[in-house]
Amino acid sequence: MPVLRVEGWRGINHSYAMVNQWQLLELCRRSGLDLCHVDRPFFNAGWNAAANSGGFSEARRQAIGAIRTSRPGEAADVVYRIAFPYDFSECPDGRLFVFGTSEYQHIDGMAAGRDTALAARDPRLSIVTPSRWSKAGFVAAGFDPERVHVVSHGIDPDTFRPVDRRQRKTLRNLMRVRNDDFVLLSVGAMTENKGIDLLLTAFARLRHRHRHVRLVLKDQSNLYGLTADRILAGLGRSPQAHLFTEDVVSSIVFVSHNLGLTELAALYGSVDCYVSPYRAEGFNLTPLEAAACGVPVVVTRGGATDDYFAPALGLQVDSRPVQSGGRSWLEPDPDALFDALVRMVEGGRRFDPAAVSAAVHGRFTWARVTDELARVLGV
Repeated sequence: MPVLRVEGWRGINHSYAMVNQWQLLELCRRSGLDLCHVDRPFFNAGWNAAANSGGFSEARRQAIGAIRTSRPGEAADVVYRIAFPYDFSECPDGRLFVFGTSEYQHIDGMAAGRDTALAARDPRLSIVTPSRWSKAGFVAAGFDPERVHVVSHGIDPDTFRPVDRRQRKTLRNLMRVRNDDFVLLSVGAMTENKGIDLLLTAFARLRHRHRHVRLVLKDQSNLYGLTADRILAGLGRSPQAHLFTEDVVSSIVFVSHNLGLTELAALYGSVDCYVSPYRAEGFNLTPLEAAACGVPVVVTRGGATDDYFAPALGLQVDSRPVQSGGRSWLEPDPDALFDALVRMVEGGRRFDPAAVSAAVHGRFTWARVTDELARVLGV
């Protein structure tokens, strides 16, 4: 029976920890595999399960916590590291796989344990990354493309699914949103790569045209200390400041408190459209989760989401590639973003929630993508 030692983060809602925990839940169900885990130190010493909970149910937390700890000196056939910075240090055991994302298609300054150029020449070290866009960054760093494996992320179909009309109405009442409002949503860290500045400007333009449009921004301030009002304040000093009237600003709902997974799924299910005009992403899981809840999405064309986007899910926004200082990213076209939102609001194309959800559930469950991970790891 092969021994797989996973070295990563558990207990918190950082994306790496969430991916690790979903994968662990699937891996521990596999027969013929001896799974053990080593908890890596968090990147930020202030992160903890109390303040930054992953939001799993008690049963799932217990299942994740019940995975045995690797015994001192115990050999493993395969080691899989999923934490940050990427630990490229040599592994005395069997094959080594390191998970990582390269949002800007470069990994300078993101690795530890061994020089990246040296690690890239080690035939026993392979990379796991969630998109072709992200793979390009590791290849650019010198890794053999054959040793950089793209393994998608997924969704839990029991958690992320459409809500019924009664639930939807209740949730919208809690947010003080009318049933006939058209609500846009974006979830994640309020960092430059997410394109929240572009979304806020497009929304402001849209609100001047449609007074029933609202925007909900759910941040990750409990991890990063960044909130959307900081971006909004910056736009208030920009050439677009005239767009941000009192009416526009008052129509934005800010959510900063931590949400459990069922609460997050309910938030997705209560809105009309999920918007992510990102500049750079390693995968971008939140639009996939929203679509699994039956919510159409608007995402940037040309980036990481190309790996899972399908016309049934929503609309893409044209972008232009930019390169500077060894980094690569996309700049979404502001007018194309505005036009996509207008199409959503004015019903230029209708998206059936059941069809949107089915398009995700049929291809991107954690069970299915973890099967692919196990194949790559050879377990």
